[in-house]
Amino acid sequence: MKHLIGRFVMISLTKFDMLSDYLNFQFDVQGKPIKGFCMRIQDDFHETYAVIVDGYHSFCVWTDSSSTWRISKNASVEPTVLQRIIAELSTSKQGSLV
Repeated sequence: MKHLIGRFVMISLTKFDMLSDYLNFQFDVQGKPIKGFCMRIQDDFHETYAVIVDGYHSFCVWTDSSSTWRISKNASVEPTVLQRIIAELSTSKQGSLV
């Protein structure tokens, strides 16, 4: 029984850690509602996030060695939407998305 409790606690902590690398967002850009989420991806070289936005193809954003945000080639979101997502990530990075 004690062994099972130890496993349960370990699983629970893993789920909790994953939640700190996850960000829901919802906002309007020029009257258009934008809704989606970002999830941090394990990357040994950059701080990388998968971005899923309703109505768009998923894409990745990351910060390079100079702390500049970069975006994957297949991203087809409007620049204002992208700027808002990066602003959300930058703000959250200071809090829970570390």
